[in-house]
Amino acid sequence: METILQDVRYGLGTLRRSPAFAATALIILALTIAASTTIFSIIDAVLLKPLPYRQSEHLFSISSSSPARSLNGIPVSFTKLSRVQEQSHSFEAVGAYLPITASILLNGRPEQVVAARATEGFFSLLGVTPTMGRSFLHEEDQEGGADVALITDAFWQSHFGADRGIIGRSLSIDGRSVTVVGILPRNFRFPFQQPEPALWFPRVFDYPTVGRVKIHSGAGYLSVVARMKQSVPVASAQADLDAINDSYDHDNPGFADGTGQVLQLTPLKESLVGQLRPSLMVLLTAVAFLLLIGCVNIAGLLVARATVRERDIAIRGALGASRLRLIRQLLTESLVLSLLGGVIGVLLALAAGRLLRLLPDGTLPGVDGVHLSGSVLGFAFALCVGSGIGFGLLPSLQLADKNLQEKLKEGGRGSTGGHRGGRSRSVLVIAEVAVAVVLVTGAGILLRSFARLMRVQSGVSASHVMTFPLVLPDRRYHQPEQQAEFYRLLVERVQAIGGVQSAGAVSFLPLTGTGRFVYFCPQGFACQGLGKDPLIALEQATPDYFRSMGIPLMHGRMFDQHDIAGVKPVVIISQFTADHFFAHQDPVGKTLANSRDMIPLEIVGVVADVRFNGLNAPYYQQMYLPEAQNPSASMTLVVRSTLDPESVAASVRGEVAKLDPDLPLSNIQTMEDVIASSVVQPRLTAQITAWFAALALLLASIGVYGTLAYSVAQRRQEMGVRLVLGAKPVDIVKIVVGQGMRLVLAGMVIGFTGSLVLTRLMESVLFETSTHDPFTFAGVVMLLITVTLLACYIPARRASRADPLLVLRSE
Repeated sequence: METILQDVRYGLGTLRRSPAFAATALIILALTIAASTTIFSIIDAVLLKPLPYRQSEHLFSISSSSPARSLNGIPVSFTKLSRVQEQSHSFEAVGAYLPITASILLNGRPEQVVAARATEGFFSLLGVTPTMGRSFLHEEDQEGGADVALITDAFWQSHFGADRGIIGRSLSIDGRSVTVVGILPRNFRFPFQQPEPALWFPRVFDYPTVGRVKIHSGAGYLSVVARMKQSVPVASAQADLDAINDSYDHDNPGFADGTGQVLQLTPLKESLVGQLRPSLMVLLTAVAFLLLIGCVNIAGLLVARATVRERDIAIRGALGASRLRLIRQLLTESLVLSLLGGVIGVLLALAAGRLLRLLPDGTLPGVDGVHLSGSVLGFAFALCVGSGIGFGLLPSLQLADKNLQEKLKEGGRGSTGGHRGGRSRSVLVIAEVAVAVVLVTGAGILLRSFARLMRVQSGVSASHVMTFPLVLPDRRYHQPEQQAEFYRLLVERVQAIGGVQSAGAVSFLPLTGTGRFVYFCPQGFACQGLGKDPLIALEQATPDYFRSMGIPLMHGRMFDQHDIAGVKPVVIISQFTADHFFAHQDPVGKTLANSRDMIPLEIVGVVADVRFNGLNAPYYQQMYLPEAQNPSASMTLVVRSTLDPESVAASVRGEVAKLDPDLPLSNIQTMEDVIASSVVQPRLTAQITAWFAALALLLASIGVYGTLAYSVAQRRQEMGVRLVLGAKPVDIVKIVVGQGMRLVLAGMVIGFTGSLVLTRLMESVLFETSTHDPFTFAGVVMLLITVTLLACYIPARRASRADPLLVLRSE
């Protein structure tokens, strides 16, 4: 132990005597270890850490899927949920939840709160018990049951000051008197809905946008969670669901899906993070390459520094230190350096973890769990030890293997470093450039993919558009006529605000991925009924919605004030729908019908296509119904104006308050923000990878520069002789640059060969971009040559300007 402490003290002393080297190495280590630790902490929290529920490995998601239509994760109907609960033999419990919003009145002020409805026993299924009060009772989950609620600990703290008397108190929620019966634990998390619900209610069927027709028609709207029995294999549970699904289709032939819709069993964790895994693996690979470049760079610095320390090591060897003892001493110095850099890196990772919590909701599910846990600190420590050994081993072996007697005979005179040291530095530079090529190429492909994604036409003109989501409480707006009248008056009042160009409302905002699908039958097609006819996205819209959103009319007309309840029902379809079902025909005047009621809807117009599920998703068939003929309690007001966003928001709030002072208004966004939110994950992946690539390119350039600068310093006498014998400065520049570019080109060849293989790992996260994109490869070549040429030119220029007589005298 004493000798180890001596080695540590000696290592710290050598670092103090070389402040420039120590600072450079520490900066490189701190940045690379911080980046590696941050990415691992994300992966640990999002992918590796189990869900915060009891025996979460036994929790599964049950959803519908249609292999024939390539549709997965389809919500389950209430009737099918009931069938699974009654007939399944593979699960301990089966429950479901429904995301909603709720309007709560506190201190005379309305507030819109994210909420959810859940079935009886849903929290016990998760293994969650309220810290105060109780969960839902059986009778509360039945039709006509009491209005009760569970609240989260955070909502209890922020809105009620942790008042323990909240249990049993009645709150005004959606115009109803709702009794608080329990408070959920402080550590309870529900990442499946973002933002997470603050209020929970029973009765998943008791919600105005669900409706009795939707429940009994077999339409899917529920997210189902099941706890599997420990002795049941996954394959047996899936077979159990298949049998239930077949039995359901047999008993309900009108709802059977002719495309083979089945119930799909997925681990609950996988249902949450499955789509994130490819992006996180790309980031993990990128940061691994960055760490490798950092280690190679420091190894190069140590190899160069070894020449300065040769005499010191020779003296220690002459005094009796064995080769193994010298290697241990040198490795200890590397480990001390690595651990110091690791401490700084962990502090930077801690700050980065706090910044991650500022990401928009839903960007990274479980990001609030990102912190420096024991596993993350263990990873950082292992990284420091592995890095210290990795970049210290080669210089240690090389330095401890020198001819000690020869070094002592050389006295204080500088050494050439030998061919072996030169070869080591050259190999390290080639490796550094090769890894940088792979990382820069990968970042270039991701950035090109993201640029193509951002050039995709969303179908809307987002500039100067504000969005205001609204949900009318069922108690005060139970009748469809009340809902239609409210939105008619609101749009009319908002359009009268000075500076507002137009205003409208729609049931589902574009690019958000939310919507309602129905089976429909176009005119001229043989109708087969529910489950067999094609699917279409259905939306309700007011007449001026299309103008407010900048969606152009392609044929026919828009909705107008005559399209109201009691007159001929009409519909507007998208261009994609028209091209698919009415190719080479004018669809205006033709009809289509919902497969459930088969009431013919006259097509009065065709509008341009709008991205429904994000910029990277394909177009869907879409149809729009006039909101006056098909009222909805949940709508989003869309306002186009010349005013600044704050003024628009204040004016709209005022008009909403005049119509209903108890109606809250929140989650206000510009349409540009909505579009940005739809691409937040690919943007984050591309940006982080680009930063890693930029740092890798910088480190590689430093490596090239350092190697050539050292080489020039060792060859000063040779350069001086060449200049004395008549060589021109440009000749010296050519020699030095040529030496450096040979190393760079060798590294580029190796790097591009590796890129052709490794970039295939990114295929699943790319948008309309090949992993062998020639433009990206060409851009990377130009960038690397430019940067490395500059790194080569600086020491070459310095060598060409040296006074040859002074150089020769110094030697």
